[in-house]
Amino acid sequence: MLALLALAAALCCLPAGAAAEDAGGAADMREALDEVVSGLDFSGLEDVELTLPGWPRTLGVEEAVRAIASGEALSAEDMVASALGLFFDALSGLGALMLSLMLPVLLASLLSHTLVAEGDSLGSLVRSVCFVLILIPIVLLVIGELEHARETIVAMTTRMEKMLPMLLALLTAVGGNASSAFLHPVVVAASGSMVFLAREVILRLVMCTCAVTAVNHLSDRAHLTRMAQLLRSAVCWLLGVSFTVFLGAMSLQGVCSASIDGVAIRAAKYAVDNFVPVVGGMFSDTMDTLVGCTLIVKNALGVAAVLVLGAVILGPMIRTLAVVFVMKLSAALLEPVADAEVIGAIGDFSRTIVLFLITMLCVGTMYFLLIVQMLLVGNLTVMLR
Repeated sequence: MLALLALAAALCCLPAGAAAEDAGGAADMREALDEVVSGLDFSGLEDVELTLPGWPRTLGVEEAVRAIASGEALSAEDMVASALGLFFDALSGLGALMLSLMLPVLLASLLSHTLVAEGDSLGSLVRSVCFVLILIPIVLLVIGELEHARETIVAMTTRMEKMLPMLLALLTAVGGNASSAFLHPVVVAASGSMVFLAREVILRLVMCTCAVTAVNHLSDRAHLTRMAQLLRSAVCWLLGVSFTVFLGAMSLQGVCSASIDGVAIRAAKYAVDNFVPVVGGMFSDTMDTLVGCTLIVKNALGVAAVLVLGAVILGPMIRTLAVVFVMKLSAALLEPVADAEVIGAIGDFSRTIVLFLITMLCVGTMYFLLIVQMLLVGNLTVMLR
C-alpha cells in the first residue's frame, strides 16, 4: 500500500515537473535568442522602419527580428490588401496624367473631323501639335521614372550592404565557415556588378529607347522603329544573361559549400562527444542549443531583410505599374477616335516604361535570391549535422 501511494504521488508530481521543465526550457530559449540578437550591430539600420500590414505599430529592424524570432506571424491577406491599396492610391494620383494624354487627342480629333478638310496641310499641323502636347508630359514622366528607378536601386543597395554582412556573420555562427568564406567575395562581386550594370548601363539604354521612340513618331521622314525594338531587346537580353550567370554561380557554389560545412561540423561534434571525458556530451548538447537559437535569429533576420527589400521596392514598382496601366487604358479608350500614329506612340512609350519596372524587379530579385541562398545554406548546414 505504501509503495502504491508513493507511486501515485510521483505520478501526480510528474505533470507539474514537466511543465516547470518546459517553462524553464522556454525561458532559456528566449534568453539565448535575446543574447544572439543583442550581439548583432543594428546601428547602421536605425533609420529603417517597417510598417507591416496587420501589425499595430511601426517597428525598427531589431524589433522586427525579435518579433519574428519569437513567433509572430505575418498575414498574407493583409499584405495583399495593402498592395492593392497602394495600387489604387497610385491610380488616383495619375488622373492628371490621363487627362493630359486624352484631352489633346480628343481636341485634335475634333478639329480633324469637323474644321479641317481631308488632305489639308493644316491637318498634319494639328497632328504634329497634338503629338507635341502629348510628348511633353510623357517626357517628364519618363524622367521621373528614371529618377525613381535609380533612387530605388541605390536604396536597395544601401540597405542590403548593411544587412548581408550580418547574415554572413550568423551563417558563420551556425557553422558555415566554408559557406561564408566563399559567399562573401561572390556576394560583393555579383551584386556590385549587377547593380552597376542596371544603374549605369541599362537605365541609360532605356532612356535612349525613349528618345528613339520620340523621334520615330515625331517625324514622318525618320523611321526608327527597328532601332527602338533593337534597344528594347538589348535591355532584356542584357538583364537576362547577367541574371542567369549570377543565379547559376550562386546556386551551385552555395550547395557545395554547405555540404562541406555540414560534414565538418558533424565530425567535430562526434569528436567532442566521444573524446572529451565527462563533459563532452553536455558541451555538445549546449552547442546544439546555441546553434539552434542562432539559426532561428538568422532566419528571422533573413525574413526582416526580405521585408526591408519589399518596403523599398514595392512602392516604386506599384507606381510604375500604375503608370503603364493608365497609358494603356488611355490608348485603348482613344483608339476609336484618335489617329493610329498617336495611339502607336502611346503604346510604344508604355512598353518602354515597362523596362524601368523590369530593371528594378531584376535587382530586387537578385538581392532576394542572395538572402534566400544564405538562409538555405545555413539551414542545410545545420540539417547535415
